[in-house]
Amino acid sequence: AADQGNAGAQTYLGYMYNKGQGVPQDYAEAVKWYRKAADQGHAAGLNNLGVVYFNGKAFRKIMYERKLVQPRRFTLERY
Repeated sequence: AADQGNAGAQTYLGYMYNKGQGVPQDYAEAVKWYRKAADQGHAAGLNNLGVVYFNGKAFRKIMYERKLVQPRRFTLERY
């Protein structure tokens, strides 16, 4: 159903990827499915996409996997 454009199914599939329920946890896949639902104006898809971005999980993980940023290393010497 998600592949056929059902926004509710897309949101739920995004949730499954976000939480790793029944599929490997993959924030990039979650964002992909949430965005498809959000593009159709689906309220839960819009909300979940916003929450993922607000929490920063998707952004940090995707950027790190694409080697666009390095993980932050904090030391006491910096403070």
